[in-house]
Amino acid sequence: MKQGEPAIQVSIKQKVFPAIAERPEQAVLGGVELTVERGSFVVLTGPSGCGKSTLLNIVAGLDTDYQGNVTFGADTGKLSFMFQTPRLLPWRTVEENVSLVLDEDCKDAEERVAAILARVGLSEAANAYPERLSLGMQRRAALARAFVIEPDVLLMDEPFVSLDDPSADSLRALLIELWNRRPTTVLFVTHDRIEAVMLATRLIRLGGRPARIVQDSGVDLSPDERLDREKVLAWRMRLFESA
Repeated sequence: MKQGEPAIQVSIKQKVFPAIAERPEQAVLGGVELTVERGSFVVLTGPSGCGKSTLLNIVAGLDTDYQGNVTFGADTGKLSFMFQTPRLLPWRTVEENVSLVLDEDCKDAEERVAAILARVGLSEAANAYPERLSLGMQRRAALARAFVIEPDVLLMDEPFVSLDDPSADSLRALLIELWNRRPTTVLFVTHDRIEAVMLATRLIRLGGRPARIVQDSGVDLSPDERLDREKVLAWRMRLFESA
């Protein structure tokens, strides 16, 4: 599959959460048609509860109770998912948590783990357990685990939420660096409009109930411009002035 060819095709006719106790049935997604090109960094944004994470779970195959279908390109095989919490196993070291996702017959596992830990700045913490790490370092470990398998598709559900601004900015810059080294196809969910502009090559905004795509915009920024606060703020105003 070449750059620009479809990596993911999403067609969701309807996604409904059934009635529970006093909560009535809720139609969350409806009429969502989305083609994601290989190597693109697509950011999903929109109001809280509009179905962004639900859409990501559907793409991941974690939620199959919907009307529609999701298809992947012929050469789209490996998929990684980075969640809102790092989800590191507390009884395993950083190195062990990262290597856990590699196939047992991976011949260069040690080299790959060492290389990705070096890139995320965790070489010295390789033998540490998660409880000894700050939240920012835990998220770096989760980022390393997501990239170590060299995924064809990377799904990210608000992976930098609850971090202070300097820590979040550092991780965003690191993500941009890792993605530029190997432009995998990314679907990234966020509420943060600055984060959305900083990362996206394409921004999708969901809205309404049930949610549909209400905005689909390209974001034409170079890697250096994505780290320029003024340029990011200017693009945020351009993209969200009617939000």
